[in-house]
Amino acid sequence: MTQHIKAVFFDLDGTLRIPSPGPTAAFIHFARSLDIEIPPAAEHRVKVWAHEYWGHETLVKQDMEQYDIDGFWINYSKQLLEKVDARQDLTTRAALVRQWFDTEYKPQVACAPGAKQLLATLKQAGYIVGLISNRPNPLHDDVTQLGLNEFFDLMLAAGEIGYWKPDPKIFWHVISRFNGLRAEECLYVGDNYFADGRGAAAAGMIPVLYDPEDLYGESVYPVYRRIRHMTDVLQILSENGLRSAIGNRLFS
Repeated sequence: MTQHIKAVFFDLDGTLRIPSPGPTAAFIHFARSLDIEIPPAAEHRVKVWAHEYWGHETLVKQDMEQYDIDGFWINYSKQLLEKVDARQDLTTRAALVRQWFDTEYKPQVACAPGAKQLLATLKQAGYIVGLISNRPNPLHDDVTQLGLNEFFDLMLAAGEIGYWKPDPKIFWHVISRFNGLRAEECLYVGDNYFADGRGAAAAGMIPVLYDPEDLYGESVYPVYRRIRHMTDVLQILSENGLRSAIGNRLFS
C-alpha cells in the first residue's frame, strides 16, 4: 500500500512544549484569588477565546502597534477579565493581572506526554518531521532544552519570514523546502483551532487538533480530527496507509 502521508509538522507551544500551568489557566487561578467567581462555562469560554485571539494575527499586530508592551498586556488582561464577566474595577484588576504575570508567573515546562516517543517513531519510519511556530525568534534553544532537537528536519519561527499562522503562506514556505512534497501529504498537529487548524487547512494540509482538555467538542467544532494524546497521531497515520516495517509492528 502506498504511504499517503509523507510529513508531519507540529506547533511548539501548547503542543509539544507544555507550560504548567498554562498562561490562561494561570490567569484563572489568579483571578479567583481576587475573589472573581469563574464557573466552568466561563473557564472554558476564556480558554477558547485566548486561542481565538492569538489565532487572529491581524488583530494581534494591530494591538501591538497601538500599545507599548505594558499597555498591550494590560489591554489583553482586560479582555481576559471581560470574558469571565469580571467588569468591576476592570482597569485596576487588569493592572494586577499584568503585574502578577510579570513578577510571579514562572511555569514549569515539559514535553507533552508521549511526544518524544511519537517523534522518535516518526523519524524511524522515515517521515519528514518539522516545527512551525508563531514565535518571533528562532526555536533552537527551547527545542534543545526539551531534548527534541535531533528529531526535526526543519524548525521555523514565523518571525524569521514575516508570515504568521493562520496565514497559509507560512505553511507553503515550509512545504517548498522539501522537493516534491505536496500539502495534502502533510499532517499538521497543533493545539489552536484558529491558528493551527484553520491555517493548516487553508494551506491544504491535514489538520490534527491536539486537545487534551477537550476544549473543542465535536458538536461545536466538527471540522478537524482531534486527539487527546500525542501518540494518537500514530493511529491517524495507520488509517492513512502507514505500513513501513515499524508501522507493521506498531499497528498489527
